Amino acid sequence: MYSGNRLAELLEKQHEKRLEKSEKYKGLFKKATFTIQWRAKVGSFPHPDLETIVSAGEPCGAWKLNNGRPEDKRNVCDNLNLLSVLPLNGYIPGSSIRGLVRTWAKQIPEIKPRMLEILGFQDNENITPGKIEFLDAWPEKATKLTLDIVNPQEHFQVYHQGQSTPLSFYTLGNGEKPINVTVAIRGIPGKVTETEVEEVWGWVQQALSLYGVGSRTASGYGAIKTANLPKLTIDPSYAVKQFDFSLFSQGCYGADPHSPDLRPAHWRGWLRSWVLRFLLGVMSPENAQKTLGELFGTLDAGDGKGRKGCVRLEMIQGENWGEVSGNQPRFYTWKGQLKISATKNILNQIVLPIVKFAVMVGGVGRGWRRPLHIFVMNNGRSAARGTYLSLTHKIRKPDSNEYQVKLYGIACNPSDWQKLYQDWQTAVQLQWSDRYALGNNPTAEVFSPTTCAIYLVPEPCQEPLDRQDFEWSITNPTDTRGCGMNLIYDLKYKRKIDVGGNAAGGGNAHCSWVSIKRVNIPNKEQNTNCQEVVCLFMGGQTPNSSHLRSQFLNDLSKIPGAVHLFGVQAPEQQ
Repeated sequence: MYSGNRLAELLEKQHEKRLEKSEKYKGLFKKATFTIQWRAKVGSFPHPDLETIVSAGEPCGAWKLNNGRPEDKRNVCDNLNLLSVLPLNGYIPGSSIRGLVRTWAKQIPEIKPRMLEILGFQDNENITPGKIEFLDAWPEKATKLTLDIVNPQEHFQVYHQGQSTPLSFYTLGNGEKPINVTVAIRGIPGKVTETEVEEVWGWVQQALSLYGVGSRTASGYGAIKTANLPKLTIDPSYAVKQFDFSLFSQGCYGADPHSPDLRPAHWRGWLRSWVLRFLLGVMSPENAQKTLGELFGTLDAGDGKGRKGCVRLEMIQGENWGEVSGNQPRFYTWKGQLKISATKNILNQIVLPIVKFAVMVGGVGRGWRRPLHIFVMNNGRSAARGTYLSLTHKIRKPDSNEYQVKLYGIACNPSDWQKLYQDWQTAVQLQWSDRYALGNNPTAEVFSPTTCAIYLVPEPCQEPLDRQDFEWSITNPTDTRGCGMNLIYDLKYKRKIDVGGNAAGGGNAHCSWVSIKRVNIPNKEQNTNCQEVVCLFMGGQTPNSSHLRSQFLNDLSKIPGAVHLFGVQAPEQQ
């Protein structure tokens, strides 16, 4: 009948009464409200979903036996129908907050000794107890654990090796509204001073605000926001890049296939898969996977143990979130902020150049390989397909303290594309000289000058979206497509798994080997306001072969007004 915050309230009142009798209790209790901006994987409960969950739902084994054998975990559809919300209220364990603070403090040499002194430590000979108690943090309003998914895509999207099966787990919150939680600590009387409690409270604010709480924080789970925060003390070797994003999409989804939901996991999957595509161009597949694990973390680093990555990502919702278009066919709009952080050299020289390429040749989430366009289904009804993604960032004006907002990407001329890739390639060679090796070219989506072809082609005549009012300005399906999309829609390539893919294949679905992005750059020769950037992954094929992808490359190069931007060229252009 009481909320989980009742304990903190009673302890605070107890502290106030003790303070009336003795000054030694002054300043030993600290409490504040922090806001979880998205889902968090925290809390520990057994639940009837055939498994015991820790960290609010990480699958960790069978819940019961069936004829002496562990029963399989239910799939996402079963959980959605039977247990989309668990009849349990989530919370942040005090041990999670304490562990987070210790981890943060260990990375700062001038703070680490103080942390060990105040929070305690254990060595081979002695146990030194801590002087601070960390209370469990409960939401201000009782908040259930709700269904969420992990949807592995790497082998399906990059290697084209079978569609993955989503895994379900549970999180604190549903991802729709921020969650206010009460965080509190108290010092043990006679062992700690008011100054030391204030010092630790500063650590709590720093650690929660910098890293979030729970597991999968590098993927955007458990991001924390608090008011009146002092200046953050970050690792000096780390850097953060912040973007404002706009995403217009046919729909991004989580556990519920009928409820559009843009999730941090979409962004992390997008970035991770693009980094892998680039690494495969300069390393063996084994070394590329090893390097990917070092950057983004992995459950198995080859020795049966997990590895923590150095790249972190955070998504912050904007005011326009999942807004439905004003006319049909329906599409959805998301606007917010994206933060990517990593060690400075990794972020600036390895990750951000890849982001520039990725944002120029596709979108994010469902249908990311196609520009947002109108598609007519077999039943005659029209539907929205694809995405339109833009990233903007602030840059300082020359000789000024003022900033200007600019699109993040690459100018559409070959020299800029070639130079950016060459600079990235040089940085990789310096960073991982022992792994650097050209010429592997596995049958996969590999981004390199010898494994993919990128062309700029004209049309549509004008952008089919009214991005201000979130609606279609053009409703004729054929007018929403440019020359690259029209080539894909040619019967020779549409739903052909060697080029166009087959998204309607169910369990036998195939990704397209072609990614297309609409850019609002006029083509004066063809008299169009828009153009399309077409990226063809050769998948181990050569331009001179009779393979369907090679035929597509030849047809692509023959489009009137086509400009070769990067990579492989058609034979007659070589």
